Amino acid sequence: MYKYFLSLLVLVSIPLLTYGQPMDSGSMDAKYKSMYNDVLNALTSGKTDGLDKYIAPDFIEHDPSPVMSTKTGLARIKDDFAEYHKVFPDMKAKVHSIAVDGDYLFAYLTFTGTTSEPYMGMPAGHQMTMNSVDVIRFKGDKAVEHWGFTSNSDMMNMMPKEKMMDKKMDNKSGKM
Repeated sequence: MYKYFLSLLVLVSIPLLTYGQPMDSGSMDAKYKSMYNDVLNALTSGKTDGLDKYIAPDFIEHDPSPVMSTKTGLARIKDDFAEYHKVFPDMKAKVHSIAVDGDYLFAYLTFTGTTSEPYMGMPAGHQMTMNSVDVIRFKGDKAVEHWGFTSNSDMMNMMPKEKMMDKKMDNKSGKM
């Protein structure tokens, strides 16, 4: 009888121990990477309706664009993504490297696109290439914070050469 009870206890305990464990870090890594790729697809396609699935309503953007939405949280991200897609309808994002450490995702990527209208000093039809690093913090199943880093030289290279020459000329003459 004692052996039967012990066998039954072990048999019942194995599934509880197995399924009661939190997801291993490998599966969370894959989940966060998949979520990131889905969000990038929303950015490049302009289809922002599904972002609620990935981004918390009170999301914090530490690198907000000064020329985009004045909203905050998820609402801002949706507005910004829609505006970026309007300005760069052919935008592509190529992820070069991606890593997850705990609740943080780190990605190095390149954006390319052509402006459909004048934007931040770039005329319509201007091609841009921008390298960027994203750092995203997750809490459970949602992204809750983002930090974006872009090279200053990439930002300057997006500006048309004529505009840069005009600025240099103005600076030499003392005009601002």
